[in-house]
Amino acid sequence: MVDKDEFRAAVIEGIKRVKNMDSVTIADDEQFTDAGLDSLDSMNLVLEVEAITGLNFGEFDLNDANTINEFYAKAEELQAG
Repeated sequence: MVDKDEFRAAVIEGIKRVKNMDSVTIADDEQFTDAGLDSLDSMNLVLEVEAITGLNFGEFDLNDANTINEFYAKAEELQAG
């Protein structure tokens, strides 16, 4: 089970990898577009988070959960069953 802190760290690491940045600051309720992600970046972020956490989001569209809080809610659904 991935907790919120681990998930947040995975998302931040994923954004760093996708955007090739050394540091990223994003609040849990801030939209990923505010961190400079476009639609292609969003797809790659999902893949990065999957690789880091071991979760499988399938065909999940990050536009349906455009904040860490919303993305984590989807992760909780996956982990619940």
